[in-house]
Amino acid sequence: MPPRQRYLFVCINRRAPDNPKGSCAQKGSEELVPKLKEALAKKGLAKEVVRACSSSCLDMCETGISILQEPEHVVYGHVTLADVDEIADAAGRGEVVERLVVARGGKR
Repeated sequence: MPPRQRYLFVCINRRAPDNPKGSCAQKGSEELVPKLKEALAKKGLAKEVVRACSSSCLDMCETGISILQEPEHVVYGHVTLADVDEIADAAGRGEVVERLVVARGGKR
């Protein structure tokens, strides 16, 4: 399969339950990955345009569920299941969901 135009890396890192940082998995990211993949497939974007992948830690624990969108180099934070369609639509258009951006190009 050819490389996609865009990639969405969803953190599914899980820390110990008593870790003060928490983790994306504890906040529901493991449920979000299949929903995002399903949304991309339904919109016809999954095969050639956008690929959603699970990822280990993105070092953004404080922002809840985190997604790195490449090649835009933006990190979304505090993502919920309700945001999945908006993220899929924006990625398909090569755009960014500005209200979810917590970091750009390595800068918070």
